[in-house]
Amino acid sequence: MATAVLQRPQTAQKTGGRQSGLELLRIVCMLFIIADHYAGQSGAAVYDTLPHALFFALLGAGSRIGCSIFVMIGAWFLCGQPFHTRRVLNLWLSLWLYTVPLTVLCFFAPGSDVGLGTLRWAMFPVSTKQLWFVAAYVVLLLLAPVLNLVLRTATRQTLRGLLVVFGVLLVGYSTLFAEDGVFSDVLWTFAYEYLLVGYLRLYPDNALSRFLQKRRAAFLALLFTVALTVLRGTALWQGVGGKPMQYLEYYRTALCCAPNLFCALAFFFFFKNLPLGSVRAINTVSSATLGVYIIHQTPAVMGILWNGVFDSAQHPGSAWYALFVIAGVFVGCTVIDLIRTRLLIRPLENTRLFAALCRKGDELAAGLGKMFS
Repeated sequence: MATAVLQRPQTAQKTGGRQSGLELLRIVCMLFIIADHYAGQSGAAVYDTLPHALFFALLGAGSRIGCSIFVMIGAWFLCGQPFHTRRVLNLWLSLWLYTVPLTVLCFFAPGSDVGLGTLRWAMFPVSTKQLWFVAAYVVLLLLAPVLNLVLRTATRQTLRGLLVVFGVLLVGYSTLFAEDGVFSDVLWTFAYEYLLVGYLRLYPDNALSRFLQKRRAAFLALLFTVALTVLRGTALWQGVGGKPMQYLEYYRTALCCAPNLFCALAFFFFFKNLPLGSVRAINTVSSATLGVYIIHQTPAVMGILWNGVFDSAQHPGSAWYALFVIAGVFVGCTVIDLIRTRLLIRPLENTRLFAALCRKGDELAAGLGKMFS
């Protein structure tokens, strides 16, 4: 039964295009991530009044949920497909062909403070983990064949037991004590989310799947997110510290805690079930979200972007300017990425070297799969 489900082709492939519910969710999540980066990196966030505190707390409310959702979207599709070297190579190229050119340009720019250490980082963006999400996701893609093997060969009871034990040690501990436990590396959380989503797809008749399919799950997740945002904003305005702020900040930023996990799952299932069909415009914009993330978070670019291009620190507390910058960063980076993909990435993918690397990688993965299956 499990093997049959995992080998079933995607619905999007049958209908001629990816369903746009999850593609729209990618766009929403990227806007949440940019908003959080604006609040934390631009120098424009102020918490001197309750409206200011609530607004900037709202900007930072959904970024970590968005990161988990990106992993869940990938897991939903990857757990039912064989390993493709093209995915890993394409992701690495997308990362390297942004970090290196952008950092070199900034290094030679007049008045630049980019040093040799930043150039070294740009050459090895996965190893140095400055763009932590992409670095961890590259490793997750490499681990996908192993995770898929677990999903394909383990019994339902074994998978459920693994998720429960792993969940207590990873999710339970962090939720109760608002601190990372032994599984402190974010890759553990990504692997857990991958297996959890794979389990929910394999066995849609379980109680959690049935609950997440209902709209009230998304409503509860939204209600919880708003409540946490209001509490955090009020605490920031009042200057509250200690344990209360530790829990509020941890629940906002930790991917492995129960609030983040539940909210990400609820929003994932809500958007997955939206009857949008395949909307080309949404799918096209969604395809650029990775590039948007890389461009605006390349360390050499961040300072120039927030306080050079937009001069955000000169507009402290301005909600309208914040929304303008967030939209501007998203639109501008999307256009850049779509142009780069068409003029650079696609031609590289069509070269003989790229095809040969993909073929060798796929053959190696298939051989290892047969060895351990």
